[in-house]
Amino acid sequence: MKASLIIVIMLALSPIIYGQAKNKPAITASKDEQALMELERMYADAVARQDTKVIDSLFDDSFVAISSRAEVRDKTAEINDIKPPTPTPDFVLEGFNLEDIKVRLFGSTAVVTGRSILKTNYKGRSSAITFRYTRVYVKPKPTDFQSIANKNLNSPFHSPGSQIGHR
Repeated sequence: MKASLIIVIMLALSPIIYGQAKNKPAITASKDEQALMELERMYADAVARQDTKVIDSLFDDSFVAISSRAEVRDKTAEINDIKPPTPTPDFVLEGFNLEDIKVRLFGSTAVVTGRSILKTNYKGRSSAITFRYTRVYVKPKPTDFQSIANKNLNSPFHSPGSQIGHR
């Protein structure tokens, strides 16, 4: 009798269990996390080199950003902000680094948070500007993520001697 009851319960629950397994994302977290970390590395490298072609490939056409000054910007405006200015010996981009990167996956969507440090030199005076950021990625193709949103926030946690500023 107990065995029959267990079999009936298992049969009754099997469509629910099967449906949950069927709807689970077919992505491997570790591979996707690695891919997203690589995209973040590519982004940091492209910003440091002011390579707008790479940045264009990382951002979806629907990309929207909220700057540290609460400005809403589209993909074009964000890329224009990264473009190298007219060459001048007064301004030098010394580096752009990402730290404390965390990746959270939600099926074909990912939220990446971290800290970015922008190092510049203007007329011989170096400064480092630190931001906390949140970037949202979607995976429109089975193998590729693209960023659809970004939010920057000035961070009070910065290197000694650096100045908080805006980007």
